[in-house]
Formats: sequence, structure tokens, C-alpha cells
Amino acid sequence: MRRYVARRLGWAAVSIWVVFTAIFLLFAYTPDPNEAIIAHYSGEEAVEAWAAARNRDLPLYERYARWAGAYLTLDLGRTVGGEPVAGVLKRALPITLLYVVPATVISTVGGVAVGVYTAVRKGGYLDRFGTAVVYSGFGLPVFWLSEIALAVAVDEWELAVVVWNDDAPRYATENLAALVLPTLVMAANLLAIQARYTRAEVLDVLPEQFVRTLRANGARSRDVARHALRNAAVPLVSAFCIEALGLLLVTVYVVEIVFGLPGVGALAYDALLNRDAGIVLAVTMLIAVVGVFGNLVQDLLYVALDPRIDYDER
Repeated sequence: MRRYVARRLGWAAVSIWVVFTAIFLLFAYTPDPNEAIIAHYSGEEAVEAWAAARNRDLPLYERYARWAGAYLTLDLGRTVGGEPVAGVLKRALPITLLYVVPATVISTVGGVAVGVYTAVRKGGYLDRFGTAVVYSGFGLPVFWLSEIALAVAVDEWELAVVVWNDDAPRYATENLAALVLPTLVMAANLLAIQARYTRAEVLDVLPEQFVRTLRANGARSRDVARHALRNAAVPLVSAFCIEALGLLLVTVYVVEIVFGLPGVGALAYDALLNRDAGIVLAVTMLIAVVGVFGNLVQDLLYVALDPRIDYDER
């Protein structure tokens, strides 16, 4: 087990290094759009000063060595306005986590419960109703759902505390209340995915011999569901880490723009509009690290959930 975990950690580190190098080469060989703007208004000398301040006048290998050393020490460079990128991310990341973590927990618990129940009670009225609701939630665009939730909260429920207030402290009551709707919107979208995959995987397990034996021995539906879920856990982990994680990264952008949250998604969006390469690089690396970490957690959960998996074979 330890050998397997060490090997997976090593491959995760290699994956991050490969992604890091690919991102560096992509940005190194891509012209900086700010240079054209600076040249138009301030001349070539200002362009040379801009490039020198960002090490773009150095040989490629030296730029790579400096950039790698800076990232290893969490020196992520500076924004176009001269502010440290690490400080900007430090302010934005907690806001994103404040609604992403609760939404993930709610969707996982609720989605698994709904999926297992509708699978065990297949064909019943609640199964049909739950399946219809799940597929509706899966098909609704997140931006539309966010706009509807915001409109209903403001116009119908007359809730004033639904928008983030930059002038108030980050953890003030009004700002925490502004995270309720984003949490529910994201949870609804992720719950639909979890319920859909859980139902499909549990339905594949129910015809197995051990399930028929349990039912023949008079086991309750709750016990059948528990054993079926345990055997479907490994493919469910794959579904969550691949589908849910990818959707989560995309949904963050939409939710934060619609609800006006100053999180990582809105930060990256504004950076793209402002041609702020420092923030774009940092957020891209953050997404890559999250993806690699999610894959690592997936592999480690495999062997934790199913001891029959051979570490050496994997």
C-alpha cells in the first residue's frame, strides 16, 4: 500500500511538472498583447522596459529556471497593476471555497441518496418523479438557473442580501448570506450528476447474485441498498472525479459572474478581459493542480474502497 501511494504521488508530481512546462512554453511563444498597446501609446523604449520587467528579454532556459524557482517559492509574479498575484489569489480563493465546499458536500450526500433510492425502488412513482427532476436539473443551463434564482430572490422574495458587498468584511453576515444562492445553484447542478450516475451504477449491481441472495433471505431494502452502493462505489468515484470536477471548474466562472462574487472564477474572467497574463497563468496552474489532485484522490480511493484491487497491477 505504501509503495503504491508513493508511486502515485510521484506520478502526480511528474504530471504537475509536465503541465507547468507546457503552460510556460505556451505563454513564452505567445506574443504579449500588452506590448502592442504600450508601443502604440508610449513607444518602443516602454515596450523594452515592460518586457525586461517580466524577463521576456532573457533566453528561454533562463526564463524557465526563474519562473520555476519563483513558483516553487509561491512567488506568482505581479498583476498589470503591480500587485502581487499571490495576494490577489489569497483574497479570491477563500470566497470560492466558501460556497464550493458546502455545495459539493450537499450534492454528494443528496445525489447518492436520491440515486440509490430511485434505483432500489425502480418503477415506482417516486422513482419516476425523482428521475424526471434529476434529468431536468442536469439539462438546465447553470447561467439560466442562476439568473432565475437571483430574479426570484430579489423580485418575489424581496431579499436584499443576495449580492456580495465589497465594502463589508469578507465574513460578515450579509456576505455569508450572499453565498446561499450560489451554493444552492451549484449543489443542484452537481446533485443531478451524482444522482444520475449513482442510479445507473446501482442498477447494474442489483441483478448480481449476492443481491438476489439478500432479497431471498428477507433483507430490508435499506440493507440491499447499502450493499449495492458499496459494490458500486469504485465507478461512482470515477464519475465524480471526472464529470463533477470538470463541471465544477466551469460552473465556478458562471456562478461568480452572475452573482457578482469576487472569487477565482471572476478573477480569471477579469484577467482575460484585461490581458493580465500573471493572473491567467496562476489560475491556469491552480486548475491544473486541482485536476491532478482530483485524479490522485480518485486512485487512492479505489484501493481504500475495494481491497481486492492489486496495487502492483495498478
